[in-house]
Order: sequence, then C-alpha cells, then structure tokens
Amino acid sequence: MSATNRIRVLVRTRGTGTDIFRTLVSLACQDIGPRRLEIVLAATDPDLHTGREARLLHSALDFSAVEVLDARGLTSAQALNLAASDGDAGHLALLPEGARLHPQFMSRCLTAMRGKKRPQVVFCEHTAGSVERRPFSRRPAFRPEQLIRRNAAGPVALIQRTAWDILGGLHPALEYNQWDFWLRLALAGGRLTEAPGLLASCPPLRRLAPEQDGRAKALLVVHTPGAFEPDVCRWAMALLRGDPWAAPFEPGVIPSPRDVGALFAGLVMPQRPGSIGWDNRQRWTA
Repeated sequence: MSATNRIRVLVRTRGTGTDIFRTLVSLACQDIGPRRLEIVLAATDPDLHTGREARLLHSALDFSAVEVLDARGLTSAQALNLAASDGDAGHLALLPEGARLHPQFMSRCLTAMRGKKRPQVVFCEHTAGSVERRPFSRRPAFRPEQLIRRNAAGPVALIQRTAWDILGGLHPALEYNQWDFWLRLALAGGRLTEAPGLLASCPPLRRLAPEQDGRAKALLVVHTPGAFEPDVCRWAMALLRGDPWAAPFEPGVIPSPRDVGALFAGLVMPQRPGSIGWDNRQRWTA
C-alpha cells in the first residue's frame, strides 16, 4: 500500500483501560479497513502496552502497525510530535484517548480532503462539549475567523502530512497547542473544513483554572500576533505582566477589541448565554 493511502493515527494514552480500548475498537471498525491505519500510542506508562494481553489485542484488531512510544515526562504536544516524527503516511489523525469514531469518520474526512476546497485539515462535530463542561450543541457553520476567538475545530482531526511538516507540528510550550496549529495553518494560507455529521464521541474537554486559561490564551496570542487585533495583543501582554485590569475573560474565549476596552475601563462584563454563571433560572442584565 502506498504512503499516500496510509493514515498514521496519533493517540496520547495514560493506560490500558476502557478508554483506549474503545478508541482502538472504533478505529478497527472504520469502513476504509484497519490495514490502512498505523496506530501510534504515545504512552505515559509504555510498559502497560507491552504485555501479552496488550499484544494480543493489537494483533486481533488487524492494524497495519501498532507502535508504543515512551512519552513519560512529555507534554501532550511533545508526545504527539514524537508520535508523528516517523513514518511516511500521507495523513495524520489526531485523537484524544477515549474518543469513539463513527465507522465512516476516516472515509468522510478523506472525501472532504478531495473536495473542491482541497483542505489540509478536516475535523468533525463531536460530543466533547465546551470548556465550560456544557453538553454538545450544534454550532454555527465553521469559518476560519472564528479561530481568533475560540478553538472552533477539533479535538478529532485528519491532517495532511505535508502541512504538519511545513508548520513543524504542535508548539510544545503552549497549552492550547492544537488551537495554535489551526491558527498558524490559516495564517499560512491553509484551509480547514468540517466533515458533515456527528462523527466522534469524545471525553469532555479539559478545563483549566481561570488563571491558567487566561495565561494559555495570552501566550497563544503572543505567539501568533499577526492573527489578532492590536487591542487583543495589548490585553495578552498586560495579562502576562500581571496588570490588574487584564482579566482572563471567559474560559476558552479570547476577548474581542470591544471586550478589551470594557476590561480596561473596569466595566462589568455582561453574562452571555452558555458562559460560566449563566443560569436560565436567573435574570442577568448588562
């Protein structure tokens, strides 16, 4: 099988429990067939994946290959970069541990990549919800401009290998490293698109404490300043300096220039539907 037909699947895993089992079984059930998939498990405890039972499971699922890498002490970005570093497969798939894929996930993503827009990244609707731990709800149609406010893509995606290599993979120093990757791709003239349908059931997104979330967003802005308005860059630098007016803002959301002006003026930010503290049983005013 040629390299362009193979998909290298990158999964950072912490154990051999039901989460990774669900993910591997859903990969084995893809309608393109498991033999097109190279599975790379970047494991925080690789010894768990080298026992007899683990080897039998990997063999029974009939993948083209299963590699277990030692990712002890590595961040998520470092682990996924390590997993992507070898092989010549034409596509990379990013999956969180515990994700369960629709049997047509890979085929629909590949079809979207061959479509009129020829995107370098295809992602899908998922059930992970939001950083506020709210359940999945339908979102507006994806537009690249959304990425300067929130991570509107992922956490499951298929990526062209050439795009990954050109951009150098994920930025290891950023907490929101996948969000940063989508931004850098868009800035470089690349294209992202969404495959139709709800194709992935994912574990809830990890929620950071407000201070961590604010710093993570500010670092993302500082590392890709060309994507953001001057006032937003001003907010990011002020937050990293510890200026008292520069609040972290809503979880997972980068403030707009108007929001930055309100923060600087010391105005109370109005509650938005779906944000922390919003409750339909209460009445909020601006």
